[in-house]
Formats: sequence, C-alpha cells, structure tokens
Amino acid sequence: MKLKVLATSVALLATVIGSAAQADPPNFDFFGHSIVPTMVGGGLTLRSVLTNNGVVPTPIPLDFTNNQYTVVVTGTLASISGTKQFYSPATVSMYEDAIGGGTAANYASPATFTDGTLILGGSFDGNLERQQFSPSLGSFIGTVDFSSGSRLGDLTTPNDWPFWGGWSRSGMLQPGYHEKWDGEIEFNPVAVEDRTWGSVKSLFN
Repeated sequence: MKLKVLATSVALLATVIGSAAQADPPNFDFFGHSIVPTMVGGGLTLRSVLTNNGVVPTPIPLDFTNNQYTVVVTGTLASISGTKQFYSPATVSMYEDAIGGGTAANYASPATFTDGTLILGGSFDGNLERQQFSPSLGSFIGTVDFSSGSRLGDLTTPNDWPFWGGWSRSGMLQPGYHEKWDGEIEFNPVAVEDRTWGSVKSLFN
C-alpha cells in the first residue's frame, strides 16, 4: 500500500511540475557576462542580451527581427555574509538598438550595450543578492522597481518584478569578465525565494 501511495504522489508531482512549466509567465530572458568585485565598496557590472528572440513571450511586445535588446545591471557591494553578497544600490537598464544601422553588442566594447534607446530602467527594491554554492556556481536574486524608459507606460505594473537566475565560472568567459549570468526578469510580481543548487545548475545544462 505504501508503494502505491508513493507512486501516486510521484505521478501527481510530475503533473504539477509539468503544468507549472507550461504556465510559465512571460519574462525578459537574458544571458551575459559579469564583472564581480571581491571587496565591500566594489562595483558589479553585468552586460547581457535578451535571448527571448520571439520564442519565449516577453511582458511587452518587442521586435527581435529588427532590434537587439541589451540588459545592463550595476551595483555596489554593500556587505558580505558567509557565501552571500549583497549589492545596494543596484540598478537595471534595458536598451533597444536597431540591428540595421545600430551597433551590435560587443563585450570588448562596453558602450555597445548602452548606445540604444533606454526602454526600461529601474532599481532594486532592497538588495541584489548573489549567493555562492561552489567555487564555480551560484545564484542571484532580487526585486526590481521600474521607474523610467520609453516603454514604462506599457507595463501592467512597474513595481516588484522578480529578478533571478544562476551564475557560472565554468566554460568560456569573455576576456575581462568573471562569470556568466543566465536569468529572467519575470512578468508576474510573485514572492521571491532562494533557489536550490539543483535549480540553478539546470540553467547551464
């Protein structure tokens, strides 16, 4: 009887997980490379590109055929507690740059990530938290309040956007950068929770 109950529970859990994946809300899906400080007072910089490309729905309509979208995050390392780093203040900016006649994002030329039109800009409500699970793998998490940009009025709500994902030091890194960051800025304002090592590791599989 116990085995039957266990089998039923596992099947139910698989169904729930599958349904949750299908119901994943629109988000800004980004991938990029970051410069990470080691001392309090140092600056974090993430330069990344939106990777939705018309496959994953975005919270507002974006034209990936004619434009490239970049996301830049900056923050000051305010404190360190064990394996966690807390950045405050921290900001996020999203730019739109024409593919034809614009400048493609180039990690060797930082200005190419910010030379487009600012469509969304905001700050982290509290800290941007970076956690380390192993020497080469960890997570990041925070909540963003948008307050500027040409597309600000298109948002259903500007506040409390979950920002989360995983970072890795494995594999090829752009020269001068320390980590790869793979994450999302989610559409639905939901409670922000710490992610497990397994869920973060899956981002890089």
